[in-house]
Amino acid sequence: MRKPIISIKLSPKNYAGLVNLGNRCVGSLTGNLNFTTTSPPLLAVQSDITSVVNAIAVWGPKGNRGSHADLLDLRNKALTLALTLKALSQYVQNTAQIAAGSDYSLMAAILGTSGFDLANVPTPQGVLNPVVGFRKMTSSSLNPNQVKFKWKKPLDAPKGSVYLYRVMRGTTTVFAAATQIATASLTSFIDTNGTGTVQTYTYWIVPVNNVGDGAASVAVTVSLLG
Repeated sequence: MRKPIISIKLSPKNYAGLVNLGNRCVGSLTGNLNFTTTSPPLLAVQSDITSVVNAIAVWGPKGNRGSHADLLDLRNKALTLALTLKALSQYVQNTAQIAAGSDYSLMAAILGTSGFDLANVPTPQGVLNPVVGFRKMTSSSLNPNQVKFKWKKPLDAPKGSVYLYRVMRGTTTVFAAATQIATASLTSFIDTNGTGTVQTYTYWIVPVNNVGDGAASVAVTVSLLG
């Protein structure tokens, strides 16, 4: 599990959103034994919330707005509240970190009592499927002792999820006996037979993501001139 992080995705101009978040946090943190000495104090947070609520009332509803000075006052008070909530979130994050250490499940549970939202955790990726369409390509630009391969990314692989491709080669058609000869960041690879004699090789491509190796591709066997 990744380390849980508090996320505040509110603009200082989202006056109602800031007030709602502030009220939620004050309600959640009042009497909360996980956070006994909040910084800033909850009374200060409540005072900033009240200042924004009052400034919203002075600015007035759409169609009956107050003066430009009223708007500036509202913006200043909302910015103050936004900074206060950011400071409070840092206190909450640090306190949960100290209490839970590296137990991220416990940390998430503690943070969940604070009223703050947590940043979305990316859905864990599974083992990648085999690459699609692994094949030998013909090209007049290749030397007689070279071979070019192309393939497409695995089915259902999200964009950017494949870190690299392992190019595996063996002298038999047994994948377990093959060795890695290169890694590729693109979906193509050129191999060169530098032995001076004709060689018959079998190739596989293995995609790699944050889980590790994916499934191996179909095998392609090629004879290369020396």
